[in-house]
Amino acid sequence: MAGAEFRVEEDGPVLDSRGGLYGAGDVRCAAPARTLARHRYARSAIGAVVSGVFGYQTPVGSATATPGAIVLGNAQESFGCLHLDGAGNRRAVLALDDVLMDELAEDLRCADGRFAVAAVASGRETAPLYGAIRQLARDVRPQEEAVVAVTAAALALGRRVRRRDASRVDHGRVREVAHDVQRRYAETLPLTELAASAGLSRYHFIRAFRDVTGETPRQFQIGARLKAAADQLLDTKAPIITIALNVGFNDLSHFNHTFREAFGCSPRAWRQAA
Repeated sequence: MAGAEFRVEEDGPVLDSRGGLYGAGDVRCAAPARTLARHRYARSAIGAVVSGVFGYQTPVGSATATPGAIVLGNAQESFGCLHLDGAGNRRAVLALDDVLMDELAEDLRCADGRFAVAAVASGRETAPLYGAIRQLARDVRPQEEAVVAVTAAALALGRRVRRRDASRVDHGRVREVAHDVQRRYAETLPLTELAASAGLSRYHFIRAFRDVTGETPRQFQIGARLKAAADQLLDTKAPIITIALNVGFNDLSHFNHTFREAFGCSPRAWRQAA
């Protein structure tokens, strides 16, 4: 199904594609209370329950889903929802590319490449995953690093995973890629491209990159952009918006916010303090 439309359910709405990597959005399900609605997943999917209370049944298991819960579904798997009130439910959802699922299943040594649990309840431990899903569902920009992390976390639920440690060779390749990112900081550098340069899967590349640099590839690139911006603010008289665009930020407000977080002042104040 790679390259096809992204749907959670076979009879559900088409989700907005995020660069062909995954589909994301909010979906609502309305059905009479105490009536079991049956569906079939089109793709492997992860959902964060925003509102509603319903019984959730899949071949993997069953659970009562409440706001804050994470619900999981495997491609071509049938499932049922039994609404326990008349309000229906709202979920932030991700429909996942088959290639990503296969890649992560191999990385995490999940032989069947499928989610091991049907749902996990709302709670402190699952709150970060819930928040990440909601952010991904709302963000119109492809967030490849984030969706890899969320999918890996979801695949790990209910099973013991054996993660392969990065080797010295892996670290050496990652250092070369990190140097390339520093040189090409203003460019759009997809995670897939960077991982391929290192000869690693996306998941292992992110882990090895963090081992080497202390940051994810995206964080590292943003740091390089901010350093370049700080230098240009002091060394040139170019307008701030020109500098923001030059270093790779396409949104001035985002640049100002990110710069202030990193340096403790606005770009204008940074320039004036020199």
